[in-house]
Amino acid sequence: MPDVVETTAYGMPAFTAGKTRFAGRPIERSDVAPNSLGIHMSFEERDRRIAARPEIYYLTEHFAKYPAVLVRLAAIGRDELREVLSLAWHHAMDRLPAAQTTRRKKR
Repeated sequence: MPDVVETTAYGMPAFTAGKTRFAGRPIERSDVAPNSLGIHMSFEERDRRIAARPEIYYLTEHFAKYPAVLVRLAAIGRDELREVLSLAWHHAMDRLPAAQTTRRKKR
């Protein structure tokens, strides 16, 4: 995925695209399953995924207000993880200002 940078958010490993975070390890909390990953996406996509696969995708009260979902990495296959990370990357790129997006398309 172009323009991806490994960084940190709230002291935890994260990935950004064009300075927009799209995935990262959540801060350890009692309601966050071990070995989880937070992935940004639309509220609609998040709700659809939780309804279809609650053993993989879930929320906590803290994360419910954000356009993101928590993913249990031990329960998701590589292909599905690749798909959801690509979706999150596209979601991040869609949020970039038009000037940045145009510049990227010219490369």
